[in-house]
Amino acid sequence: MKTRKKVKQITADGFKYAFLTIMLVFAAFPLIQVVINSFKTDADVKTMPIGLPEKWVFNNYRDAWEIGGYARAYFNSFLVGGCTIVIVLTVVGLGAYALSKLHFKMRGFFTAYFFVAISLPGFLYIVPDYFFMNKIGILDTRMSLVIVYTAMQIPFNMLLLRTFLGGIPRELEEAAKIDGCNELNSLLKITVPIAKPIFLTVALLVFVNVWNEYLWSNTFIITDELKTVATRFVKFTGEYSSNMARIYTASVISILPVVLLYFIFSNKFIEGMTSGSVKG
Repeated sequence: MKTRKKVKQITADGFKYAFLTIMLVFAAFPLIQVVINSFKTDADVKTMPIGLPEKWVFNNYRDAWEIGGYARAYFNSFLVGGCTIVIVLTVVGLGAYALSKLHFKMRGFFTAYFFVAISLPGFLYIVPDYFFMNKIGILDTRMSLVIVYTAMQIPFNMLLLRTFLGGIPRELEEAAKIDGCNELNSLLKITVPIAKPIFLTVALLVFVNVWNEYLWSNTFIITDELKTVATRFVKFTGEYSSNMARIYTASVISILPVVLLYFIFSNKFIEGMTSGSVKG
């Protein structure tokens, strides 16, 4: 009987790992091929888009970096993303703590409001936001992107953080109050240290969304020196021709920070997404 159960377990594990391996190949192959194509010539990419290059070309990255103006674009994206993360973490941290720990009359209304905000597509606001930013004189500035990105990132992350903080026993904050802490000190000294994984997860989600965003940045930013990384592909396309090798190279340059962040913080990201309560 034990042998039969062991065989079934081995068979089930075999199917599971085979399925995961297949999914890994499907997910990784396009990314690997993009990297490989970035080392080909334009002619090689167009004649043989799949496979290894006949001759490895390494100057694509230098050319793409200079043509795309990626040094400036990186600075703009990191600056906008960093400012957005700081504001979102501050607003979401305070708001989620209030929604999960405090009792006030409008608590249910605000929770429902954020659920409704998630369901509405952001592009519905792009026209009125454009005219509003132009009216107050901040169109074509990094500030306009920070404001828009902050508003777009708050609803989902507010509910995500609220769910996590709701699992932290209220007794911990009450014990801190007995020791003389007010609500703000309780949040900073008790809640934030416990919730570090979910705060890091929120920061990563915000950064990835801001880094990859194209529509708003391409609409609100007109000056080339203020363009972000996601808008740089237009430098490599033309009406009658395009250099596919440089486009693949630009793709690698664009996604590299996101990939590196995932590999560095993947464990913390998964921990933050799967942790919904405090144990122990």
